[in-house]
Amino acid sequence: MHRLLTLLLVALTAHAGAQDRKVLMPKAELPASGYANVRLVMKTIPTVRVKVNGVELVLGVDTGCQGSGVLTERACQKLGLKPDFSLPTMGNTGQRETAMVRIDTLEMGGGTWRNFHVAMLPLKGMNFDGLVGAEILFGGPFYMDLANRTMLLGQVPDTAAAHEVPCFSRGGHCNVNIEVDGRKVPVLIDSGASRSYLTAMKFPGKVAFRGYGQVATVRGVSVRRQELCLPKSVRIGGMPLRGVSFYRDNEHNILGDDFLLGRPIAIDRASRRVWLFPPAVRSETVAKAPAQPSERVAEPAR
Repeated sequence: MHRLLTLLLVALTAHAGAQDRKVLMPKAELPASGYANVRLVMKTIPTVRVKVNGVELVLGVDTGCQGSGVLTERACQKLGLKPDFSLPTMGNTGQRETAMVRIDTLEMGGGTWRNFHVAMLPLKGMNFDGLVGAEILFGGPFYMDLANRTMLLGQVPDTAAAHEVPCFSRGGHCNVNIEVDGRKVPVLIDSGASRSYLTAMKFPGKVAFRGYGQVATVRGVSVRRQELCLPKSVRIGGMPLRGVSFYRDNEHNILGDDFLLGRPIAIDRASRRVWLFPPAVRSETVAKAPAQPSERVAEPAR
């Protein structure tokens, strides 16, 4: 059974004008090496074991999550966190208020991020304590080798053998343009999505019915029709993009974990560059993860 995990929240209010309602962004303290070396574990999406305010939690790693991240209501109770304020949000589930909680410290891979806000959301259908979002992941150079469960924050390896692609940011994310049957399509690089997706607007071509599956959002779980897109050609940065299957989504164009598992990737959001490394070779010491429901994660307020 496949699921598209949570939907994007858009048109989020960064702050409501008053100083006490301003969303705080994290201050990073990296090791002497200049980068955090993070070991990932694949569940439905990549996850990492961290310490939040000194308490161990498991968080999903989600490049598609706007802002610094999310904590579940249960994790907030475990940490004794109360909302500082709430922000109006508008997304696929309609207009709502999202509570924001303040984190003193997040420790991950030898690095520490201090004094910032994350959203508090139910994250129903997700078996972890929250999400690490784009403002932490893309606060500096970013590298992910998902096949070998490795992530570096603050460093990009030697790119001599990599294929460079320009990128752009919408809401703090990383987006690139691909070509689908000759049509330019802007897509979000989203490690919180186990699958890749195209909308009917960007790909009006043939699809194949693949049954029905659960779709988990931040507010609940529903069952939806699943259709596999059947493009004749897909290219990225002028080269063929292979090993990625696109499913139909109502609103979002996404490169998910099937894309990321096939190749290490480096991103420097500040210079608007992405590097695609040669296809990854899975380490023999890393067991192949069992098939998991497909998931996608939400964007909390920035």
